[in-house]
Amino acid sequence: ACHFITEYSDAPCNYGTRKSHLMNSWPQVDFSMVPEVWWMENEDDVNISRRAKQFRDWLFMQPEKNLAVVSHAGFLHELLQEHFRNCELKRINWIHRSRKQVRKH
Repeated sequence: ACHFITEYSDAPCNYGTRKSHLMNSWPQVDFSMVPEVWWMENEDDVNISRRAKQFRDWLFMQPEKNLAVVSHAGFLHELLQEHFRNCELKRINWIHRSRKQVRKH
């Protein structure tokens, strides 16, 4: 679980559930990087932009070549500058500049 990809916390309906409760409900999920209270109340645009950058930085450090990201439209719009419909699935081919290989001719 990665707490960076939560919904835009601009209203109480978007606030989260404490980590300890989530761990009891989903023991098969690794919550090691999630703080006990992982949402920010009354989040503003600056903070959601910061979270999107933190997630990109975290994402590009992962060794896997393919990852599934499940999030919310507000966060995904900030991350990708794309609109998402409810439950929409998109495949994103994203190559970080540190992973690009230079082809010599």
